[in-house]
Amino acid sequence: MNEPARWKSLLLAAWLVAGAGLGPARAADKPPPAADEKKIASAGLEIQDLFQKERIPKIVVAADGSVLAFAKACQLLRRSVDGGRTWSEVQEVAPSGRGNAIVDDVTGDVLVVCPRDACLWRSKDHGKTWRRETIVLKSNLMGHGAPDSGVPADVAASESGITLSGGKHKGRLLMPARVQPPKGNNDQEYWPFNCNTALYSDDRGKTWQTAYPVQSGTGEGTLAELSDGRIYYNSRCHMAVDHRRRIAWSHDGGHMWTDWETSQDLFEVGQPFYFKYGTKPSYGCNAGLVRVPPAATGGRDVLLFSTPDQPGGHRFKMTVWASFDGAKTWPVKRLVWEGPSAYSSLAAGADGSAYLLFERGRKKLYETIAVARFDLDWLTQGKDWRKMLPPSSSE
Repeated sequence: MNEPARWKSLLLAAWLVAGAGLGPARAADKPPPAADEKKIASAGLEIQDLFQKERIPKIVVAADGSVLAFAKACQLLRRSVDGGRTWSEVQEVAPSGRGNAIVDDVTGDVLVVCPRDACLWRSKDHGKTWRRETIVLKSNLMGHGAPDSGVPADVAASESGITLSGGKHKGRLLMPARVQPPKGNNDQEYWPFNCNTALYSDDRGKTWQTAYPVQSGTGEGTLAELSDGRIYYNSRCHMAVDHRRRIAWSHDGGHMWTDWETSQDLFEVGQPFYFKYGTKPSYGCNAGLVRVPPAATGGRDVLLFSTPDQPGGHRFKMTVWASFDGAKTWPVKRLVWEGPSAYSSLAAGADGSAYLLFERGRKKLYETIAVARFDLDWLTQGKDWRKMLPPSSSE
């Protein structure tokens, strides 16, 4: 079997295992050579595998600086207390899965929220031990969100949540979510009705309200709060032919999402190309997003974004972008892993250290979930990123 045919066969097998169909690869998609870890690894970047043959990564930094790396939609966890250099053995957190992680910056608790099961798992010791709690999920005005609504909110493959740090809703817990009307499933004929949304809690996680919808045809979102209180929402898009990420904004703490637009800098893959109602839509991919803590940036809006860098193609080349002007532009990007790459999650510590947890393979997709450690100096390849910041209002 020649090399292109062998590569297509491997990708097809991976998608069948994942439960997704895969149409023919596009002519422009040429697989990269076998990944050379010594070549990719460089001063300031370290990569190590944490989970074997698992999917759906999430990563957060706890209040004490512990780094928590989750797999299988937060069912499994490994902890690091030394900045991601070494890791604990795998422990089970949320047996039922389909959860999302969030650090409550007010209490220091870490939560794994499972809205479909109307429960969360809470850790009061930065991820060492966990306790199950029942929660209340409230639907939005369309009747979407509650587990018994017929259209439950799902957070399993969206980016981790955040605690709002300022304004009228300071202390609110907010995380991206999706709803899939009319039946709460992923049937293709219903994709136009699918949309991202958010869940928020003002009582430390006991009650969660489903927000208004983001754009139709979206799913698996990311969000970040900016210094002026606005919330940036970056979405995977299931039906477009431009392969661009979808953007929305909230000016009220994550309840209403407005100012819809498409990103001018951030694109996504097209795989798996099996939408039977269109000619060349982009099915897209999950992505990671984090605002670097203000303590490391002088309070400025520095955002990191991660996804495979193969616009309209297959899932190769895990890459991280940086924005220094509150998501207006993304002038910096750097390759992390050149081989098969898929879902990812980003977190950052108070010292500016960044952690990328992502699905990767050497010969095929979904072999491992790996963690990459780096900082802004590595990402900008030694350039002074502070000079990339726009003038502040006080300058």
